[in-house]
Amino acid sequence: MTVETIAILMPGDMGHGCGIAFRENGFRVVTCLAGRSERTRGLSAAAEIEDLPSLETVAREADLILSILPPSNAVDQAAAMADAMIAAGRSPVYADCNAISPDTTQRVGVEIARAGATYIDAGIIGRNPVTANGGTRFYASGPDTSAIEILDGCGVIVRTLGPEVGSASGLKMVYASVTKGTFTLHTAALTTAEALGLTEAYMAELAGSQEQILAAMNRMVPNIPLDAGRWIGEMHEIAATFASVGVTPKFHEGAAAMMELADRTPIAAETRQTFDKNRTLAEAVEMYAAAREPRKDAAE
Repeated sequence: MTVETIAILMPGDMGHGCGIAFRENGFRVVTCLAGRSERTRGLSAAAEIEDLPSLETVAREADLILSILPPSNAVDQAAAMADAMIAAGRSPVYADCNAISPDTTQRVGVEIARAGATYIDAGIIGRNPVTANGGTRFYASGPDTSAIEILDGCGVIVRTLGPEVGSASGLKMVYASVTKGTFTLHTAALTTAEALGLTEAYMAELAGSQEQILAAMNRMVPNIPLDAGRWIGEMHEIAATFASVGVTPKFHEGAAAMMELADRTPIAAETRQTFDKNRTLAEAVEMYAAAREPRKDAAE
């Protein structure tokens, strides 16, 4: 098939980076910003993504729609887009690229099937294409993934996983269960050390015996609140994925709780553009500790 116009719903940190990459590779990139935040509008404008007036217009003009938004919105976005396709009388290919469980991607697929559109289960691994230098991976599965395969080498790498809807989402879940799950474990340990008055001793021990872990903490823990609001839902999706195959969901239920804690810190009000890059790990940990909820027995 031919793909000339790509719609990105919605152009946040990842989506606007994809928009830049695809536009620079000759595609027309569009979106619909009705009801979106000023920040999303700003990112879309910076990426020179064309704003269309409605989802019906997106259905009429796009050849491929990429849903890239918080996982908690994935099903509702698909339902709205399916309604728009039906109203427009045109059904472009729809790829859900969100961090959702195999069960959730099946629900998204049911919505898209109402409009008679081809559905692609997809998962993104890696950073925004603008900063990843071509290393962003799009995993895709489903009966027909040809539309998204066209994007391979256009600022991203596309890898297919066969005809089963759910395979791409499942891979994203198990990958993120380790990467983001580890970040939250690091944060939980540091926050606990801070609450016990042991931060200096803990970091000194890590510096002597676990230098790589301390480096990872310095790199990631201060940044987590920037994305924690949308990662809460991702942790719940991972927990559901584990539970669906008889593995305990409790690791990532705990990770979701740590994301909620991160989202309560003052850092969460910052963005990647306004983030204080000079903030130390120790300063960030103080903020995590201050954001803890009171112990129930203490409140009583």
